[in-house]
Amino acid sequence: MRLAPLQRAFQRHVYRPGAPMARQVAAGPRADAGRRLDVYASAYRARLVEALAEDYPALRLQLGERRFDGLAREFIAAQPSTFRNLRWYGADLARLLGSAPLAELARFEWALGLAFDAADAPLLRGADLAGIPPARWPRLRFRLHPSVQRLALRSNAPDLWRAAIREKKRAAPKGRRRAAPWLVWRKGFEPFYRKLAADEAWALEALARGRDFAALCSGLRRWAGEAGAAQRGAQLLRNWLAQGLLCPLR
Repeated sequence: MRLAPLQRAFQRHVYRPGAPMARQVAAGPRADAGRRLDVYASAYRARLVEALAEDYPALRLQLGERRFDGLAREFIAAQPSTFRNLRWYGADLARLLGSAPLAELARFEWALGLAFDAADAPLLRGADLAGIPPARWPRLRFRLHPSVQRLALRSNAPDLWRAAIREKKRAAPKGRRRAAPWLVWRKGFEPFYRKLAADEAWALEALARGRDFAALCSGLRRWAGEAGAAQRGAQLLRNWLAQGLLCPLR
């Protein structure tokens, strides 16, 4: 067999071990062909399990070592790695979790990792806005930092994560009737998260869609009324600046 077809056959065997590949491998003095091949197939799965455990430490603690190992191997069997960098391999792990709290814990934990790995970008400062004439403010459009993510969670996934990572213990998964909006982002080298009020969740979505400051304040009238909408918009803007959520204006 030529080298390229042999390499492809070996890769297929590592993904899904099968008898045909053993005919292409010579037996050694200590192991037959099947056992020699199993060394590579087993090492491949062990490394992927290790990578998933590194990306999901809270889920691993919540499930326990044995259940997490079984989940990881089920995921590996269903979705062989196609990534050169294993950092991105486990993005879809939550799909295998039938329990909503645990699936959301996986989503939340992955979002924190994405926030940490997000691209760097300069931050908008209050001083950058000080010299803007009042007449220009209605048409200002603000950009979210690349690390900013918004999640809708029906469970106490953030509590599960905090208990696992900070206290090294399990917490009781709980579900809610309605999804609550959460924000995940990075400031400096540390990911942050917090629950959002309904008006702020709407405002951040409006920013992400490119709405200008006038449209933002107009939409906030639903919660703050005609008299308080502009004040609420300014308050949110101050909070976003302090928390490092915005990039410089275009």
